[in-house]
Amino acid sequence: MEVVVCFTELAGLFLSLTGYVCCLVALFIPHWLTFSSGLLMTENYRLGLWQTCVVQDMGLSVCQEYQTPLHLPIQVRVGRVLVCLSVLIGALGFLASIPALTCVKCLDNSERHVRRMLNTFGGLFFSVAGALTFFSVSYFAYDTLIKFWDHNIPKDVPRWEFGDAMYTGWVGGFLLLSGGCVLIFSQFQFNREAELKRP
Repeated sequence: MEVVVCFTELAGLFLSLTGYVCCLVALFIPHWLTFSSGLLMTENYRLGLWQTCVVQDMGLSVCQEYQTPLHLPIQVRVGRVLVCLSVLIGALGFLASIPALTCVKCLDNSERHVRRMLNTFGGLFFSVAGALTFFSVSYFAYDTLIKFWDHNIPKDVPRWEFGDAMYTGWVGGFLLLSGGCVLIFSQFQFNREAELKRP
């Protein structure tokens, strides 16, 4: 039964690690929104949380970082704060859960309750990190959709569209949530195993 608990914990940690990497990628790549003017087909504009870029067909790109956060749209500021919080809380999840894994011998068998508590906290941290990322990307998408379907803007005027970083953020948030839930579920198996071993 301990092998099942070990594999369940490792599966939760692997899902969380994959989601965490996706969140890091979404945080740093300038590809949250894309924009093509329609006039110059060789140029595309990309907007990220930290910079904007102009990308040409030949592969050349010119990026410029935002000078001040005060002039940024609200969705960019909210995205920065929430995704950075998500990355920080996800790191806390790894710090809490890795030493407490059943396969890792940092804690002995007499400290099972500490192991269960740390793994549960790690799962909660991962779930909160996933929810923050998911909410941040969803808010960004909602604001983009509202502006895309604004009837006050003529239909021929180009609009911002979703970029790859948003899809990466959604996947990362979902994987972090899933990994956290699997890690918490593994502790119920841990408790069941302890009850079965009691005389």
